[in-house]
Amino acid sequence: MSDPLARRADAIHHALLDMERQATDEQLFPLGYLIPQIPLVMEMVEYDPEEVLAEDFDAIFHEWLESTFGQDAMSANDQDEIRRLLAQACAQADAA
Repeated sequence: MSDPLARRADAIHHALLDMERQATDEQLFPLGYLIPQIPLVMEMVEYDPEEVLAEDFDAIFHEWLESTFGQDAMSANDQDEIRRLLAQACAQADAA
């Protein structure tokens, strides 16, 4: 059975890991925050693989991040950098 949500999560996760290997010191914190969040989301989300699209992961993940930012008292600058790097990882996953 095909699982588009898991494929999208894996693609973004791999893009983030690739980005981490080439990251500047300033990018290490936001990437280190993002990378472990993806498996957590996939463990927590309940869905039927036949009823989701790959891009549904993006919406689920953004919603997850918004809730964790508040819980973690994340600064606005860190939030912005995390969003920027996530957008870059999503673009890389799209291009792959």
